[in-house]
Amino acid sequence: MASAPPVAPSSFWDFSLQLYVRPGVADSCLQLQDEQGVNVNLLLWCAWLDAQDLILDAGRLHSAQKRIHGWDEHYVLPLRQLRRRMKAEFGTTNADIEALRTQIKQAELLAEKQVQLLLESELSTWHKEVDPAVDSSADWSNVRFYLHHLSVTEATIARLLELFAVDC
Repeated sequence: MASAPPVAPSSFWDFSLQLYVRPGVADSCLQLQDEQGVNVNLLLWCAWLDAQDLILDAGRLHSAQKRIHGWDEHYVLPLRQLRRRMKAEFGTTNADIEALRTQIKQAELLAEKQVQLLLESELSTWHKEVDPAVDSSADWSNVRFYLHHLSVTEATIARLLELFAVDC
């Protein structure tokens, strides 16, 4: 078994940005977030792990969830709720309120980037050995593992993975 190559500090964020802009991915992720409680950053992290042929298990998932819980609860979620509440209460026609909402969205994205940095740093606790014969990204096993953990249906998972696999 060979050791995985060192990971650049921004590689998970870069991977997420590239995956998230694929047609249909953002909408599907947000729907899973809003309807099934999926943490989109954890979902993208699972996809990133798959792309690196790293295997997620229940203990590693729990550790990652524990690591990001505080940031999600105290920063990401309140910013998201504030941004959405402002849109619901004021609509999008007032330019000053929209400018403020845009700034809140930027703060939310920076908070999410911090969550991703925390998730990326989670790998420092792992033995970074990969089996070159295993290509977990081909079946998105970590993504499936995480979504099954949340009782997401196989049909929903399959639709999401079709979106993930475009141009892979």
